[in-house]
Amino acid sequence: METCVRDDSLSRSLDHRQRLPLGPRSTSLAAGRPDRSFESLRHGEMGKLLLEQGRYQEALTQFEQALALDPHQAETWSSRADALSGLGRYEAALQSIEQAQALAGVANAHLWVQKAVLLILLNQPQLALTCCNQALWRSPSHLQAWLFRGVALHRLGQLRAAYRSYQRVLQPAIPAVANSMRRLCQDLALDQQAS
Repeated sequence: METCVRDDSLSRSLDHRQRLPLGPRSTSLAAGRPDRSFESLRHGEMGKLLLEQGRYQEALTQFEQALALDPHQAETWSSRADALSGLGRYEAALQSIEQAQALAGVANAHLWVQKAVLLILLNQPQLALTCCNQALWRSPSHLQAWLFRGVALHRLGQLRAAYRSYQRVLQPAIPAVANSMRRLCQDLALDQQAS
């Protein structure tokens, strides 16, 4: 039995000698028993589609089915956190992110930012700031890390530091967008001074 390749140009470039033999995991597919990792991947991808549509409960169900089949997928834990966050279940989402970090390691800047956003939603700006700093330590040009670092600093009342973080987001932006963002920052500063 040969592996099916959907890309015809790739299919033509492979001759019979170059095709990989079926391994023990693939034989279970041939026998009609779905492979657990394939099923996990299928549920995870379906969950992502549902997440994009804003169907958070259905997406969560798909992610949980994927994790029941393969609980060692950091990306699925991260996606589960997005679904939980969409449902307003921030504490549970935070636990999912921590599980993703345990699997992926602490080097993933995206997970640090995702954790920071949840901490901001949970009104824990000091911890969110620490997470943003962790992300920036690993990826100094991570725009979302700079943005949410600014939000955390803003919530902590450190307005000048917040605006410096916002400026880091604006540097690569188109001038018109940058000017709009500067005006927004000025408006926020005036609002803060007035209150």
